[in-house]
Amino acid sequence: MADRFDVAEALAGGCPTRADAWAFIRDFAAAWSTPLSPTDRFTSADVQRAEDRLGLRLPAALREAYALFGRRRDLVARHNPMLEPDELLLDPTGELLVFRSENQGCAGWGVALADLSREDPPVALFGDRLPGSSRLDYLDRFSLACVETVLSEAASASGIEGRTCQATPEVVACLEEEFAQVALSPYPAWFDPMGPPVRWFSAAGLLLCLEPGLEGLGLAVIGRTAADVQRAVEAIPGSWPPTGPSATKTVDDREWVLPF
Repeated sequence: MADRFDVAEALAGGCPTRADAWAFIRDFAAAWSTPLSPTDRFTSADVQRAEDRLGLRLPAALREAYALFGRRRDLVARHNPMLEPDELLLDPTGELLVFRSENQGCAGWGVALADLSREDPPVALFGDRLPGSSRLDYLDRFSLACVETVLSEAASASGIEGRTCQATPEVVACLEEEFAQVALSPYPAWFDPMGPPVRWFSAAGLLLCLEPGLEGLGLAVIGRTAADVQRAVEAIPGSWPPTGPSATKTVDDREWVLPF
């Protein structure tokens, strides 16, 4: 299954329900890493303590995510970690429940307190690259934000092969013609929230991320093997640096503190 797994194909239905999102994450974990197991879960008691501490009831989708893969650091905490239940907090405005942070606290992802009663609420992005205390709409359901987290954290995984290039119009045209676009709505990049939105493409064994770059758009290619990446490099007429970027190591919770 691993060598045939295609993200765009697996998400072709667009995850109309959160159960579809959880099924995708199960399949992705099995194909790109290791299958989910009972040890990957937080318990209902862990979640209850968080709710008691915050005086809030967490949305059903967040509770389900914790109960399915919350402890899988390779899936949700390689670079910009999903917070554990005892780390959940409010943003500086007191209007968002923050469930994920950029690894140095420059940005965060949260759910508006007014939306906590919704089972699968929309997610907002805030950060120091937005004016004042403003925030942007990120994805319209928490479960979809989890799908995005798994994809973006996989791109930061140690041992994953990768290459990058500037996404010229020719590169973008080739990408759109030769690879399938992942059915995930375009969303703002935390590091350039006012820039072009992020889009994903895929093929078997490959993830391709079109995102803001130093000069317009950049393309990051991530593969399960060096051969997968080479296949993409040969197909896309980009100016490829001779070596890929260094893989980002898993964030150690003891090494970072949210500054907000």
